[in-house]
Amino acid sequence: MNNITSRYDYVKKEVPDPQVQDVADQFFDAAEILWAPHSGVLIPAIINSVLAIELYLKSLNAYSVIKNLEDYGDGIRGGVVTVEPETSRHELTKIFEVLEGDVKNALEIAFARSSIFTLGASFKDCLSTYDDVFIKVRYIYEDSTSFRRVNIVDLQQLMKLTRAVVESLPRKTTVLK
Repeated sequence: MNNITSRYDYVKKEVPDPQVQDVADQFFDAAEILWAPHSGVLIPAIINSVLAIELYLKSLNAYSVIKNLEDYGDGIRGGVVTVEPETSRHELTKIFEVLEGDVKNALEIAFARSSIFTLGASFKDCLSTYDDVFIKVRYIYEDSTSFRRVNIVDLQQLMKLTRAVVESLPRKTTVLK
């Protein structure tokens, strides 16, 4: 848990975390708009797609925390609830690695049944194609080599698949502290 429970007095884990999922949905919706034929905004479409995938994955391993829990008297305590992911990295495979086993399996099974599946490939393999895209594509004018790896049809399908799996998972809430 990345010592999250030792750093905060209030820690709750919801899978998926609704705050993070909401932001992921917004990037998904933006990407869908940007993917419109002849939109002329390919780079923002790619970045929004990868960011949506990143946030969907982070919604599966995020913790709601209160950083400054305050005592308001009469046994009432509270504060501003924020979300802290298990990992704050951008590499999709690193985020995937810290997910719980059943969640990883759900993603792998959905991928194996999808149109982007290729023999011998896994969901994690597919994610690895886009590990550095969020960073590299933003600076495409400096180095365009990462752009050549991006299959925009597969990226769109991966984004949709990730969202569908997140939406289909049974909701689970655990108050840890």
